[in-house]
Amino acid sequence: MTKQTELTTILADWDERDKTIMAILCDLDENTTSTNAITEQIRWMYNSRTRHSIKRNFKRVTRQDVTKDMPCPTYEVLLAGAAKKLGIHKHCTSIDEHERYIPQAVIVAALTKMNPAQRDRFFTEEFNASPMWEAAGIKSREIGGLRTAASVLALANASGYAVYAGATTALGFATHAVGITLPYAAYTGLSATIAQLIGPPGWLALATYGFFKVTGTDWNKLMPVLLTIIATKHRHEILRRQHSQPESTP
Repeated sequence: MTKQTELTTILADWDERDKTIMAILCDLDENTTSTNAITEQIRWMYNSRTRHSIKRNFKRVTRQDVTKDMPCPTYEVLLAGAAKKLGIHKHCTSIDEHERYIPQAVIVAALTKMNPAQRDRFFTEEFNASPMWEAAGIKSREIGGLRTAASVLALANASGYAVYAGATTALGFATHAVGITLPYAAYTGLSATIAQLIGPPGWLALATYGFFKVTGTDWNKLMPVLLTIIATKHRHEILRRQHSQPESTP
């Protein structure tokens, strides 16, 4: 991936609700929703290894002192880092592949840690999938209504919404796996529905292991951030496509 996209560019068009989600995920106050504050916190989390190294060598360090040693990652750098952490980097050669494969890998990792009853509920229990599509302005009788999580993901793939559906689903797993609970209103569609379906105890049981051992970049915290960026980015793209299409006349 030669193209590099600054996170400030991606976050520029986000509304306050989207930025509030990011603030919570970045351990910021819900009211601290400025783009600069969020990207600064992502920079700080991404460079955790460098940060600890600097702290060992200096009695006092401020964030302004280490800007050069701790650059803010671009979107592509975050994608590449997550793919490597998940062990799928050899299969990812484009942004599209990163955005598709990373959520899928997170979902698979979560399912393997669930007990049989939890997995069975994921594959068999029906829930109302309409809020997920409505959040992105998608109006289709074919993909709305009651569905199982697995069938929703399959329909999303067939309908061209695979990245959006996969990322929102993976976000639900990633946040609950490390004990992060977002307000119900903060979730967009599928994540909230599946979280309610399986139930907080089932999700939070995953917090006993986390997704990743923290030896460098703190991916336990950054993975939900990245999945939120992927999901929100694609939700906005879907909404733009919907608005650009001419309204059909009866």
